[in-house]
Amino acid sequence: MVAQAIYHQAAQRTGYRYELVIAPVEIIARRHREGQTVTQITRYMQSQLGPDHQAAARNFVEWVIAATGGERR
Repeated sequence: MVAQAIYHQAAQRTGYRYELVIAPVEIIARRHREGQTVTQITRYMQSQLGPDHQAAARNFVEWVIAATGGERR
C-alpha cells in the first residue's frame, strides 16, 4: 500500500491528475517489491504507457521506488 501523499507528489512531478498516477505508482511499487530492477520496470512501463509518458520515465520509476521505501537495484 502506498501513502496518499506519494500519489499527490507523483501528480505534481508528472503534471497528471492525481487519479491518473495511482495505477502507475502502484504498479512500479509492486513490481519492485517482487524483485524487478529499475530497468525492467521502466521497460515495462514504457511498453504499456509509451516511451514519452511521464510515468514511464526512468527518473520517475526511481523516484517512486525511493519514495515507497525501496532502494535502487
